Amino acid sequence: MKNQGHVGSGEVINLETLKGNMEVDSSYALVKTDDMEVIRMALHKGKTISEHSVDGEISVQCLKGDILFTIDDKAVELTKDDWLYLEKKQSFFYSVKEDTILLVTILFTDNS
Repeated sequence: MKNQGHVGSGEVINLETLKGNMEVDSSYALVKTDDMEVIRMALHKGKTISEHSVDGEISVQCLKGDILFTIDDKAVELTKDDWLYLEKKQSFFYSVKEDTILLVTILFTDNS
């Protein structure tokens, strides 16, 4: 499947400043294919997300900031350079403690 995101194959970007035509303080699907989605998320202090889950496996890398994830009733804090893995359909929610930039990768696999 052709890349439907903002970044082309082989193109280099800076995950903090992105490209000239992108707003820095927003979230973007950098790449989306049938097998994966990579999202650069900029989250402002105080933002919260209610409990939910995703159909694919997720990796979350904190590039900057401080965010508190609650996974299966256990709170874990991510700060710069921390990394987190979530299984398929694992419930989580988060609250942002200070302005944060995350790199989120979701893998989609068909187990049928």
